[in-house]
Amino acid sequence: LAAFIGDGRRQLHQFFLGVELEACPPAELLAPIGLRDACRQAMAGEKPAYSSKLHEDVSSELTRMGIVHANELCVPRLGYHVDIAISPIVTTGMPGTEGGGGAADQPLDEVAARAREAVRAAIADYAGIVIEVDGPTHYNDEQRLRPASEMIRRHLALAGWAVLTVPYWEWNALKGQARKAYLEELLARAGLSEPERS
Repeated sequence: LAAFIGDGRRQLHQFFLGVELEACPPAELLAPIGLRDACRQAMAGEKPAYSSKLHEDVSSELTRMGIVHANELCVPRLGYHVDIAISPIVTTGMPGTEGGGGAADQPLDEVAARAREAVRAAIADYAGIVIEVDGPTHYNDEQRLRPASEMIRRHLALAGWAVLTVPYWEWNALKGQARKAYLEELLARAGLSEPERS
């Protein structure tokens, strides 16, 4: 185990995860559980230092729409940090939306903090919806996802998550209400609609 540090452990984790999710020979036949756990912890410990402005813009628009979500959530079993996680088992309207005084009337920071905690508490190992907000580093010159980003999406999908993508060039081309309409259409693909407000 000492021979594998940092990137080595994270890459081993992705290999073991791929074996497990692709229904290949059981991962326990390939390596002891201690090694697999250490590799998963290395992946889970690699939390992004910050969220991009692009990511923050998408998250803020979701909050204005009343969509409960968490940013930079670590998916426990997989060890991946996803940009935005939405759990269908959490009500999409924030507490207090009945009869006014709801999410739209509260400061975004307060709403976002409550939403983040609600989603983290509800998700655990339950799969929901992931929105990956992808800047230029996720794509090659032909605007195709790089293999590392494709693999993460594949693992999330195999584990039961609905994976949606917001490419930077599509988001940057939109302004105002067009961004809300874009997210409504994106979420509808995963069977989630904007909550009705009273």
